[in-house]
Amino acid sequence: MFKTSNFSIINQCYLIYKNNIGILVDPSWDYNLIDTFLIENEIALKGVLLTHSHDDHTNLANEFAEKKSVPVFMAAEEIEFSGFKCQNLQSITSLNEIQILDFNITPILTPGHTPGSICYLIENNIFSGDTIFIEGVGVCSTKGGDVDKMWESVQNLKNILPENTFFYPGHSFGELPGKNLVFLLKNNIYFQIKDKAHFVSFRMRKNQPNLFNFK
Repeated sequence: MFKTSNFSIINQCYLIYKNNIGILVDPSWDYNLIDTFLIENEIALKGVLLTHSHDDHTNLANEFAEKKSVPVFMAAEEIEFSGFKCQNLQSITSLNEIQILDFNITPILTPGHTPGSICYLIENNIFSGDTIFIEGVGVCSTKGGDVDKMWESVQNLKNILPENTFFYPGHSFGELPGKNLVFLLKNNIYFQIKDKAHFVSFRMRKNQPNLFNFK
């Protein structure tokens, strides 16, 4: 994991690698930091996975695509919604597996933060962007946000993922990434709410100290 920042925005960018082959998730802000790690560890980059189109998750995608000649993957729904463009961009659809050498990647469409937000399941690890944080769920009040869809996305992940699935979100707000579904079911309030109307009203409540104070 790389922690990169731009003023007050702190991102978690992930490099998944084995046998000197790597894939980046949501590379942002610090190309030299990430590229130096790739070079020093002799890791050949073979792809970039984007969870959604917001700049803090995509702003290095084109640079890596150009300099490393690798494909960049984004949900078809997100490309249509945002108009996002970069070199070597490939649209993907939910549950249609991506094969990159030894990596089997299952994209799972999880709208709510944006219409085409998507999570990537690799073995028992899920890279959840701004859909699911360890502490809560993503903002649903910005352009393209839909709290009803967020409810559906949370329920879908709860239903289809094994309990030993480990979550790696795009940001942290107190908890380290890498907690499993069991932890979220016990500690993430949005995974505990069983009524849709309660979920919607709670996420969109007006008295939040800030949008990332999840309780």
